[in-house]
Amino acid sequence: MRALRSLLPLLLVGGLLLTGCDDDSDATESPSSSRPADVSPDEDGPDAGEPATGGANFADCSAITAEEMAPLLGEGSGTAEVPPVGGSCSYSLEDPELPSVSLEQFTTADFAEGWDGAVAHIANTVVGDIDGTPVPLSGVGDDAVAVHGVNEIGGGVAMTIGLVLVEDTIVRATVPLGYGLSDTDAITLMTKVLTLVASKA
Repeated sequence: MRALRSLLPLLLVGGLLLTGCDDDSDATESPSSSRPADVSPDEDGPDAGEPATGGANFADCSAITAEEMAPLLGEGSGTAEVPPVGGSCSYSLEDPELPSVSLEQFTTADFAEGWDGAVAHIANTVVGDIDGTPVPLSGVGDDAVAVHGVNEIGGGVAMTIGLVLVEDTIVRATVPLGYGLSDTDAITLMTKVLTLVASKA
């Protein structure tokens, strides 16, 4: 299970990169991609993971340090690292039983319907759809939402995804499979993570 958790950020970013490939397929035909299905990147805009103009970069671990994120995840010191393929920053603690979280960054132009498009596809991931109901998070950034639910391809194990909007920047946070968080604890953790993100944007 620990190996699956370690690979999840790579899978999410891999799905994101595949979605961005130039082919003849319609992006709306790939709901299991890590990037939501209604993505319509602006050719002149920044690539996924690049900061919006004048904003912080959450995907290269420069916006939030490991020391800042660690207390939100649990007790002990933590690390922040970018996977070999790039595109996200993964935060984890020394204890593998405690939650980890990865951050990706987009702009509203990366989605065909902007923020609404990102929210509509929050539960779609490269490892299958999450069977959960998105919950609005009031008072976080300009807008925020989170979903915690079972991932069928992941063997019926729950995971959590959250989105926060700050001006034109969208940051997606993912708590991978297998930490056994209750719905309440998962949404509370995601609210803390997205509040930290919004404070740095």
